[in-house]
Amino acid sequence: MDRAENIKKYLDQEKEDGKYHKQIKIEENATGFSYESLFREYLNETVTEVWIEDPYIRHTHQLYNFLRFCEMLIKRPCKVKTIHLLTSLDEGSEQVQQSRGLKEIEESLRSHGVLLEVQYSSSIHDREIRFNNGWMIKIGRGLDYFKKPQSRFSLGYCDFDLRPCHETTVDIFHKKHTKNI
Repeated sequence: MDRAENIKKYLDQEKEDGKYHKQIKIEENATGFSYESLFREYLNETVTEVWIEDPYIRHTHQLYNFLRFCEMLIKRPCKVKTIHLLTSLDEGSEQVQQSRGLKEIEESLRSHGVLLEVQYSSSIHDREIRFNNGWMIKIGRGLDYFKKPQSRFSLGYCDFDLRPCHETTVDIFHKKHTKNI
């Protein structure tokens, strides 16, 4: 028991010092990886600003994923005031739907005192989430790592901890120990 407590103290200190790198491998069809499950330990009362870079916040299910992520951010203990989204603009017939969906999310966030700033890039490829407390998360598939539910009335439709996932890798680290080039 003492060893487990010492390991926990060591890991807490490593996180505090920003020398921590965690890699989570999400296997095909794995469950238990909702946004809350993945990000909870990196969100605290100091988080007031979030940057999301994901080129695929375009289609309806991707907009819902982004909305679910935003819902998580406005819950306690976070005190998020600004969310920055950098995504790509849908060039097809769904561009109007993308714009309307993001506008609705922006209005909904505003009613909770949160500003959503959306920018578009035609060259964005990588996916990254950054919190102003220094934590950075890179997800191979961005926010779109959940599989389509089997039906509207199947487990996992509402609770993403029960939703099967696509295979992807999540890298979590602190900016104190990253080098900007």
